[in-house]
Amino acid sequence: MTGFSRLNAEKIKNNLDSVRLGSDILVFDAIESTNELARKHLEEGASEGWVLLAESQTRGRGRLGRSWISIPGVGIYMSVILKPRIQPERLPQLTLLAGVAAVQSINEFTNKKAQLKWPNDILLNGKKLSGILSEYHTTQNGETGVIIGIGINANHSPSDFPEDLRPLATSLGIETGDPVDRQTLATSLIRHLDREYDAFLGDNDSAILKKWTDHSDMFGKKIVAARGGKEIQGTAFGLDLRGRLLIRTQQGKELALDSGEISLGPTR
Repeated sequence: MTGFSRLNAEKIKNNLDSVRLGSDILVFDAIESTNELARKHLEEGASEGWVLLAESQTRGRGRLGRSWISIPGVGIYMSVILKPRIQPERLPQLTLLAGVAAVQSINEFTNKKAQLKWPNDILLNGKKLSGILSEYHTTQNGETGVIIGIGINANHSPSDFPEDLRPLATSLGIETGDPVDRQTLATSLIRHLDREYDAFLGDNDSAILKKWTDHSDMFGKKIVAARGGKEIQGTAFGLDLRGRLLIRTQQGKELALDSGEISLGPTR
């Protein structure tokens, strides 16, 4: 399965009706990492709303230093620069916000319903389709910014994934049987991010939590959380205001997880 023509910054910008994102849209061929390049632009004084897109990444990153497969012309590899004036305890909610925006956009391109999996994955048909990496930076001038990176497997074929990941990863093209117009997908993603970010800055703390919950089917399910070399088994039942996953252990104790690898079990 092949990708569509190159992403075009001007065409994307002309099709946006955005409030905060898309003041500058930059498209690159092969770069190491959109998040890393966004960080450099932030250091150089980039304003809020800059969007960076790459046709491919040679060192695309996911959580915990893992690599993100970024072969040319088939995916969405994007980072945005935000400068929210919010309380520090609300910062983790930006990852939830990005997940909500991404899943809303993805669901415009498939009849199947993609679902959010804590903390930063989007699953379709039980397989990973998209991931989010949020990074917080303070520049040498003392300015604070948030860089949100989003990767979406748009037109990957099964052979594009390493053999060990093929049972775990998928793409929109694989699931729908048809290639996706990446230009339209990128435009939709930026539009949803802009809308959710603008609403987030004016909403109360619980609004984004409800939106995230509405797009996830993991609550009420048994989970295994791997954290610090230990496994915690329990049932996921919600998120707190800091975006932590709330679980009830088999012993009846309630815990709030701020990190960890989550494996889903059957519905109770």
